[in-house]
Amino acid sequence: MRDLIQRLALRNRHEGYRRITHRLQAEGLVINAKRVLRLMRADNLLSLRRRPFVPQTTASRHSFRVAPNLVRGLIPSGLDQIWVADITYVRLAEAFVYLAVVVDAFSRKVVGWALDDHLEARKNFARFPGVRSPERERSL
Repeated sequence: MRDLIQRLALRNRHEGYRRITHRLQAEGLVINAKRVLRLMRADNLLSLRRRPFVPQTTASRHSFRVAPNLVRGLIPSGLDQIWVADITYVRLAEAFVYLAVVVDAFSRKVVGWALDDHLEARKNFARFPGVRSPERERSL
């Protein structure tokens, strides 16, 4: 019995005692889940947890020049002096979407936002009426 549990547990390290118990019962063995758990603990065969998928939103390893932080230490005294932006992902039932937000640093109100299934900043920020983008600069 212990040998069979070890073989099943080592074949797929992400299966826990419940699935292994179900597999053993499907093979016709009469065994309790508590016994499988006890034997797996004794042999240190508890399952490994899979890390949840987290989409990448930052590409830190690039060859581009890092822009200096021009607003470090600056305290805004009115509206539209400093805008801050962030991109994050939102997990939906079937997929991930990316949310890009621009916030006024003084009032902390959202200036604009975009929701899309990709991370192309030009397309996201082109939707904000007041945000300057390379496409808008060329058209002016």
